[in-house]
Amino acid sequence: MPNEEIIALEKELEKLRLEPPGSELVSLLNKIALSEIHSDPRKSEAYALEAHDLAGELGFPVEQARSCNMLGTVNQEAGNFAEAMSYCRKSMEISEKLEDKNGMASVHGIMASSYRSQGMIDKALEHYHESLRRKQECGAGKDELALCYLNIGACYSSLLRLDLAQSSYEYSRKIWEESGNRAKLAYIYNNMGSVYGKKEELDKAQEYFQKALDIREDLGDKKGIASTLCNLGSLQQNLGDNISALDFFTRSLEQFEEIGNKRGIAYTCNCLGGLHIILGRLDEAEELISRGLSITRKLKIKDCEILCLENITDLYEAKGDLQQVVVYFRELKICLEEYLNEKSMDKVAGLQVQFETEKKEKEAEICRLKNLELSRKNDQLRDALAHVKKLQGLLPICASCKKVRDDDGYWKQIEFYISEHSDAQFTHGICPECSIKQFGIDFNLEQPEEKKSK
Repeated sequence: MPNEEIIALEKELEKLRLEPPGSELVSLLNKIALSEIHSDPRKSEAYALEAHDLAGELGFPVEQARSCNMLGTVNQEAGNFAEAMSYCRKSMEISEKLEDKNGMASVHGIMASSYRSQGMIDKALEHYHESLRRKQECGAGKDELALCYLNIGACYSSLLRLDLAQSSYEYSRKIWEESGNRAKLAYIYNNMGSVYGKKEELDKAQEYFQKALDIREDLGDKKGIASTLCNLGSLQQNLGDNISALDFFTRSLEQFEEIGNKRGIAYTCNCLGGLHIILGRLDEAEELISRGLSITRKLKIKDCEILCLENITDLYEAKGDLQQVVVYFRELKICLEEYLNEKSMDKVAGLQVQFETEKKEKEAEICRLKNLELSRKNDQLRDALAHVKKLQGLLPICASCKKVRDDDGYWKQIEFYISEHSDAQFTHGICPECSIKQFGIDFNLEQPEEKKSK
């Protein structure tokens, strides 16, 4: 969002702060937090925290879920993955209570990004697909679906399934070129540049990276600028232009440091350190790679830690310090084994989640069927009660012939009336009094047998 719009929103916020807090204030805080999420993450976090607390106090669960999503995103991008997942779980809990499929889709997307940042690509892909499925179920627009395909494409790119990555990106690119969404186009151009780089089509890669950088600099997207500068640095290094690469990496590191993106800092430090090894600047290389390695270990980002260990092993080999080479080579071997074990455990955890989900779905279906049966029995009971009610109250009955007058004013035999208004059926007999009165005999008494003739 352009700075002018953010300034206008903050002025509107100042006015709302003079009034008693309500839903409008919470909504505006979330809107500003979202607008600052990439350009100024610290500011975004402050607004989102205020919105989160106010929404909780005032009872606005939808807005609280939104602020949780933003806090999850900010923490994920800063490398605070435990905090990010904590906010995601809270947002998911709120969305499930509200049966908000779109809200659940958003949480799956943030969780996927967190797994992707930690190098758990299979797990990330699983959550991105779940996010896409839920968005399709609730009729999301083309723009939202395109964002899902962008993220899915990024996962395929990490897995080197480049044709799948490219087809996912093309789907999103067409939509955003039609709509003119420049911020999202920058993501697509940046990611397409990466795919072309992996395909070793370096001219096309540079073309798309430059397109992305131009848009991001115009929009002031600091995280995006840092990411694209780092990509351009890697590209120039592959082209053999180490001086240009050094410039791009240095500028990228400055941007990542400004916004406090720890993963970005670690990765760029490692890239710069590797380049310094090539240039023979071994002391600078050691400082940078050691810094990157320290961050990755604190954040437990195994894939980035592996890259740092590979570089630091090369560094000590260049220094001729074989003892340190052996030390870091062993650490690299352990780290690789742990990473592979984690990926295996992720698969097991994924199967467990799938089992639990299917179990919950079956339990929900059983509950639904029981409720249907209960509803059917309640309907039957209501019908029975309705019949009973029809036989209650005052019934006009003839004092002489005992006919009953119905609601339409017609006189009916009492047995016909009761049969119409209940499940009772009649058979006919004669009572003792009537049998004596009419026939002089009580038919209900046992009669003496006639004497047999001799």
